[in-house]
Amino acid sequence: MARIALLDHATDVLQVPVAALFRRGGEWAVFHVNDNRAKLTRVDVGRNNGRNAQILSGIEAGESVVLYPGEQVEDGARVRQRD
Repeated sequence: MARIALLDHATDVLQVPVAALFRRGGEWAVFHVNDNRAKLTRVDVGRNNGRNAQILSGIEAGESVVLYPGEQVEDGARVRQRD
């Protein structure tokens, strides 16, 4: 029987899916959505479990981010939410 150890525990952690993160100029960034436009935003990333990443600064709770932004998304591009 394998033993499971808890390595870390935190509450009230701001996190985003890693699919929203990308590197820009050697730093982590996301496109967050403001008035239906993508805004390039530098973020500081903490812990990352391969699925979600902790955001230490750059965006606030409740802001929307673009998942899988791709090459066609640039700062100021119009975006819309897909269902």
